[in-house]
Amino acid sequence: MKVSQNWLKSLVEINTTPDDLSEKLSIGGFEVESLIDCSKNVKGIVLGKVLSVVKHENSDKLSICKVDIGASNTLQIICGAKNVKSNIYVYVATIGTHLSAINLTIKRSEIRGVISEGMICSLEELGIEDKSEGIATINEEIASKYKLGTSGSLLLDLDDYIFDLAITANRPDGMSVIGIAREISALLETKFNFPRLKNKYQLNVYKKFDLCTEAISKNCLYSITHIDCVNGKELSPQWLKDRLDKSGIKSINLLVDITNYILLEQGQPLHAFDKEKLSNLIGRDVLPQDFSVRKAKENERLLCLNGEDYELNENITIVACDDIPVAIAGVIGGLETSVNDETSSIFLEGAVFNPVAIRKSSKEIGIRTESSSRFEKGISYKNTLDSVTRAINILEDYFNISNPIINTSIEIDKAKISIPLRRKRIHQLLGPLIIRNEDNEVNQEIKKRNLLDSEITDKLKLIGCKLSNKEYGWEVEVIPNRSQDLLREIDLIEEIARLVGYDMFDLNLPNPIKPGKLSPVQIALRKLKSGFIDIGFNEVLSYSLVSETNNNLIKISNPLLLETSCLRDNIWEEHIKICNQNIKSGSDYCWIFEVGNIFHNKPNLSQEELLNGLIFGNNKLEKWLDTRKENHLNYFEARGKLKQALTSLNLKIEDKPTDSIEFLHPGRSSILFTEGREIGYFGEIHPMLITQKKALKKMYLFSLKVTNITDASTRINKWIPVYKQYPTVPKIERDINFIFNKKYLVSEIISLIKKSGKKLLEDVNLIDVYDGDNFGHEFISYTFRLSYRDPNKTLVDSDITILHEKTIELIEKSFSTKLRD
Repeated sequence: MKVSQNWLKSLVEINTTPDDLSEKLSIGGFEVESLIDCSKNVKGIVLGKVLSVVKHENSDKLSICKVDIGASNTLQIICGAKNVKSNIYVYVATIGTHLSAINLTIKRSEIRGVISEGMICSLEELGIEDKSEGIATINEEIASKYKLGTSGSLLLDLDDYIFDLAITANRPDGMSVIGIAREISALLETKFNFPRLKNKYQLNVYKKFDLCTEAISKNCLYSITHIDCVNGKELSPQWLKDRLDKSGIKSINLLVDITNYILLEQGQPLHAFDKEKLSNLIGRDVLPQDFSVRKAKENERLLCLNGEDYELNENITIVACDDIPVAIAGVIGGLETSVNDETSSIFLEGAVFNPVAIRKSSKEIGIRTESSSRFEKGISYKNTLDSVTRAINILEDYFNISNPIINTSIEIDKAKISIPLRRKRIHQLLGPLIIRNEDNEVNQEIKKRNLLDSEITDKLKLIGCKLSNKEYGWEVEVIPNRSQDLLREIDLIEEIARLVGYDMFDLNLPNPIKPGKLSPVQIALRKLKSGFIDIGFNEVLSYSLVSETNNNLIKISNPLLLETSCLRDNIWEEHIKICNQNIKSGSDYCWIFEVGNIFHNKPNLSQEELLNGLIFGNNKLEKWLDTRKENHLNYFEARGKLKQALTSLNLKIEDKPTDSIEFLHPGRSSILFTEGREIGYFGEIHPMLITQKKALKKMYLFSLKVTNITDASTRINKWIPVYKQYPTVPKIERDINFIFNKKYLVSEIISLIKKSGKKLLEDVNLIDVYDGDNFGHEFISYTFRLSYRDPNKTLVDSDITILHEKTIELIEKSFSTKLRD
């Protein structure tokens, strides 16, 4: 939002420098992105009078001019303009002036044997016009009001500064000059002059307007006003052109410029339709009730003011006349019904549309205008009719308008909405002020006190609030253009603190202060992440928004892009893409993991936190010890990496083979369990993914349900370490070897052995696997090491013989196998 200081001065008293005001606005919440000195390009330009003009003896096109700039001596200036003559007032660039428009610094120079002591300038050379024919001459009536030598910035109305403000979404009042002026009034504690309405007009509440309820919802309004006896050829006065130009809007004609002026001044977009063009469009005389607001139909088209012919659809809200589209509501008007030089009668539209509907339309056609940006932030419908009235007031200054009628969809609700504001709550939240006695600079006396009632009321009155005294404090009535952000008591308290200055308050920390700490679940999750990082994994972060690839995804109601229109239902697809990028970049390994949410559509909308990861290749950190040329890990090596990462959580995880996960290899994937609960999966990707070029190499995927993992690892018996006495007696180890059918899981065999070993069996480990052709394809050899120990004595062979034999018998019976010699 750009606004000139001179415009602001017409509304509010400014008693500080532009730089200081910029700082105050930025601290107050309206960040000044840049401060532009309008006079910068005309510094050194002064008012001069050409006293005489003599032809240059050595040139047919040059003239020697004597110019008076109010100094003791007249200047001799060589000029080549055809329109230079004596007794005219001109803009003179004195020696040392830099003309940035033509990148020229004026010097005392000799031109064909004659000294030139300056330059008489055109508006093009001053950077004010794109093209000029000859030097600029100043009207004698205007020039006579100034002394010769007066700075050109005064005559050109460039003795001004432009504040370029960044307006945040929660302060739509900052999208108007009046809103900014009121803010300055509050920050500087100076008088604010609100533009008064000279005349008011008859209102006609027409409730039969055909209005789309999505676009004209609660706290919205639509109005249309017929205005005769205007002239599209009338150009704007200089003051209006100047204010628009400094705000970055090009002047077109008086009718259009007034709608743009109200947009800037009041923050209320208006639009003017040419009545005659509307009548030609619908084939009869237009009436106010012919206007409607609706959703566009598929394949409708509209040629707009920017010259673009847009294809419309149901996501776009339009203004129609007799059901024919004439504008995209709140965004841009139609070219066929726009005001031009032939316009003599207009319909002036003033409305407040639902921000969501405008945002959808703007996004759909791919443009954002001054109007749409204001509607998107939200404006108060209580200001709309006054803004229309203000526009007609200005039109009356230039045209002979006869009592127009403002047709509105609703009557403005004049009921006052008050916000209770408690004195005790203000003191409780803000704490005491720090009052420093600055008379004694050495020993500054510091006093503390709460805000006085007068200080509170004065600050709120500065932003336009009206207060009624109550026993508990006040009832506060907020002005319409602040009704979007001042909704609650806490909002008012924040305004008080902002205007007083946050640095003026004492520290007001809670008492007592309780230090925060991590919960066991948070600690477990940190341990889990550290476990992966310690063994060489990299943590990644991928987007939770994806494109619509299937109907099971949850769709975003108002997405920015089609590529980010849905919530993801998995993370592994993104991890494969990351790995593919690393492979294409020449990397021969990729170990990554991510903690993130996935979102389920069925049976109910829900989200689930997962730790997903991918393993490809051998980590470079291990290559010093591994001299193999083959860089790929086999299934068991990759699974061992996952086991190693989970070591810190002290969990026993059981793998059960599965072929039900469609994107994993049916013979090299398993579901992971702990304490009988499923916690995730691990497996090699399905070869079909490589065939389809979705994955470039063989890689392993894993997924862990964070909630199940943390619940299991933070149980008291696992979370709190239990220390046992170190055994003082030796153990006896026995190895047993069997040939098993491959359908039996190692975990099932170990579980059976542990149950049969009773108290003396301390541990069981698989120490060897042999899969030879001599066993057949269905069989495999496992060797287990059984460790026996009695904590109270040293065991001898006879103590475990019977127990060991019973274990062997149980294995042979349960798994139809025989002990190998």
